[in-house]
Amino acid sequence: MQVLVQTVIPVFSIILVGYTIGKIKKLDIQALIDVIVYISAPCLIFSSIASSDINLVDFTTIALAALAIILIMALFVFSILKITNSDKKGLYLPMVFGNTSYLGYPVALFAFGMDGLSRAVVYDMMNSLVIFSLGIYTVHHRNEIQEAFKVPLLYAVVIGLVVNLLKIPIPPLLFQPIEMIGMITIPLALLVLGYKLTEIKISAAKTASLASVFRILGGFLVAFLLIKLFSIDGLVKDIIVLQAAMPSAVMSMILAAKYERDASLVASVVLITTVLSMITIPLILSYL
Repeated sequence: MQVLVQTVIPVFSIILVGYTIGKIKKLDIQALIDVIVYISAPCLIFSSIASSDINLVDFTTIALAALAIILIMALFVFSILKITNSDKKGLYLPMVFGNTSYLGYPVALFAFGMDGLSRAVVYDMMNSLVIFSLGIYTVHHRNEIQEAFKVPLLYAVVIGLVVNLLKIPIPPLLFQPIEMIGMITIPLALLVLGYKLTEIKISAAKTASLASVFRILGGFLVAFLLIKLFSIDGLVKDIIVLQAAMPSAVMSMILAAKYERDASLVASVVLITTVLSMITIPLILSYL
């Protein structure tokens, strides 16, 4: 119950506010998304990694585990679509990639503090790299891995890690404004997520529901087996399991719409998984 009160209720309360705003008034929120991607999120990523106790071993473990989970999930989706003779390639995005930023960041922060957030950022970095390369290639047949290098998120991870590992001192006069800007990311991202959910209508309910269960349960099971196989424990284990079982990435909906690949079906999976996560996230946190 304490986990529910301290972590889940604050997160979904802010999502509900964004959803309510979307129902009452239609806004152009692209400017808010740009603020998150180009300004506040890089500040959050840099400040959280630079000031945390993350080390190179934890960084490498989380990055490799995230990559392994994503690729294993992609292989499973490939097999499922092959067996069922489905041409819905857009399903790769919501079934493989979780919402490890908009939802993963706040849950990690509320549940595990800044140390949890800094490790969640590492997982999300790998998620972003793959969705902007393999993900786009899958839905558009055009490799655009350079997309990941057009936004400052990856650079914030690298610079933050260098500052942390080399113990480079940053004057409070500089660090505090960066940290303050970064802290607007989480509530702003949750508001955007809530607003975006108002734009979704369920289509192909059976397929979307099955894909949704696969995204959350499959991610959890793959992560669980991986941490057992390689004896990963502590906070690193918690973050890997939590991030692997996140609902479908909002970015999957955006990319599916951009490249006109099963957009309504992808959006349906994003909505269903987000609703399901209101139940699954408390369960996972209780298990952890």
